Amino acid sequence: MSDVRTYRVIVRGEFQGLDEQLRAKLLAELDAHDLLLATYRPEGFLSYDADLRPFSIRCQVVQPADRSDQDAIDTGLLTALQLLDDAGLRHHRLRATATCLEDVKINRRRK
Repeated sequence: MSDVRTYRVIVRGEFQGLDEQLRAKLLAELDAHDLLLATYRPEGFLSYDADLRPFSIRCQVVQPADRSDQDAIDTGLLTALQLLDDAGLRHHRLRATATCLEDVKINRRRK
């Protein structure tokens, strides 16, 4: 058994109170935040669409195996909050889910 567990955390929420300057900035950077480009990074990856309402942040969290799944979710939420705060983005309705990569079962095709 491994000493660490790797989680993929998705934090979803909605932008709130965007002023015109911030909206223009987000729209100008839209291509770089396309959901199809989304990757799981320790610092988080913000994705959104042109509606500028819902968004998601994908984080990869590696933690000791003796910590709980909830700890990974909490770490993902804190990462997302830091990313949003650093960008000056107000938000609401945050919710998060996590998947542990060590728990994912891969079914291989039989030949």
